[in-house]
Amino acid sequence: MEVSSNPAAYPPSRAKFATAATQIEAAAKIAICCIFLSWFFLDTLVVNLGSFQHGVRFLDASALIADPSRLFFGVNGWAHRVGFGLLCVICLGAPVLPHWRRQKALWLAYLAPLTLMAVCGALLMWRSSGEFIAVPNDAGRISGNLLQFANGLVHHGSALIARHVSIGVGGYLAIAAGVLLALRGIRRFRGDGIFEAPRVAPPA
Repeated sequence: MEVSSNPAAYPPSRAKFATAATQIEAAAKIAICCIFLSWFFLDTLVVNLGSFQHGVRFLDASALIADPSRLFFGVNGWAHRVGFGLLCVICLGAPVLPHWRRQKALWLAYLAPLTLMAVCGALLMWRSSGEFIAVPNDAGRISGNLLQFANGLVHHGSALIARHVSIGVGGYLAIAAGVLLALRGIRRFRGDGIFEAPRVAPPA
C-alpha cells in the first residue's frame, strides 16, 4: 500500500499538523534535531571517580532525580524511560503549536525543551545536595567502598562533587540548541510572531 507524502492526502487534522511542521524554519528544525540527538543518544553528564568513568544521558534524568546515587552506578532498565521519554518527545514537538493554532502566545512553546532541561537540572541539584547515598548492609566490599567514597564526596560539599561530575558533549549541544530555539520563540512572541492575513489577488 502506497503512502503519500503530501499533507493533503492525510485526514484534515493530520494534514494541518503536517503542514504546520513543514512551516518551522530550518534553523529551528536543526536545533530540534540536535536536542533529540543529545537527549537520547549522547552523554549529558560524565562522572569521573578515579579510574571509574561513565556517562549519563538526559533520558535518564527522571531516574537520577528519584535516586541520585545512580549518578555513580548507572541506570538499569527501561521502566523510568517510557514516561519521561514521552515527555521529552512532547517538548520537542511543542514548537509546532504556533504554526498549527496560529496564536501568538504559543510561540512560547519554543521554550519547552530548555525549560525541561532547567527544571530537571534544578531538581537534580536539590536532590543531590545532601547525603543521598546509603551503604547497604549486604553490599559487597568493592561496591561498599565505592559507596563510602561517594558519601565522602557528599560530606565535603557540592563544590567537591562538581569536580567529579562534568557536563558531557550531549549536555553542551542540548543547551546551545535549546537556547537558540528559545531565543527564536521569544523574538517571534515579542513582535515577529503576528500572522499575516492571506493576500487576495485583485480582480482582473
